[in-house]
Amino acid sequence: MIALGAYARNRSRAGMSKPGDPIAGTVCRMVPEEGVRALRVVVGLLVRGDFEELETLTEARTLTAARMAAVIEASGRRPITPPDEAFRDDLATMEVEAAEPDERAYRVDFPLWTVREGRGGLLLSVTLTEVMDGVWTVGLDGLDIP
Repeated sequence: MIALGAYARNRSRAGMSKPGDPIAGTVCRMVPEEGVRALRVVVGLLVRGDFEELETLTEARTLTAARMAAVIEASGRRPITPPDEAFRDDLATMEVEAAEPDERAYRVDFPLWTVREGRGGLLLSVTLTEVMDGVWTVGLDGLDIP
């Protein structure tokens, strides 16, 4: 478990927190199964190279299809479907401020699997938000070479 630092606590106390900020006093949490299913969909689309569909699904808030394709191409790595255990193991997850008070959100750093490197050839960063009971949205925060 990872405790949050003074920065997040002070921003929250001062009323300066915004969606995506860590929640003061929280620690890493298990993402509910519905959120994990949403993550699986995103990873599946990325592995298949269906960047346009992924751009539509995430409303291109941060990464466009062209940018995703460019990162994958520049990395020289080919993502593959991770084993089921990758979604059950301890994900690097932190509960963050949601846009609405009745929502909950988690930031997840998910190591992708690649043909050459296996686990960790690429790192996918997402924000999973439960907007209604059992209904999740996904925001792509980053796709990087670790």
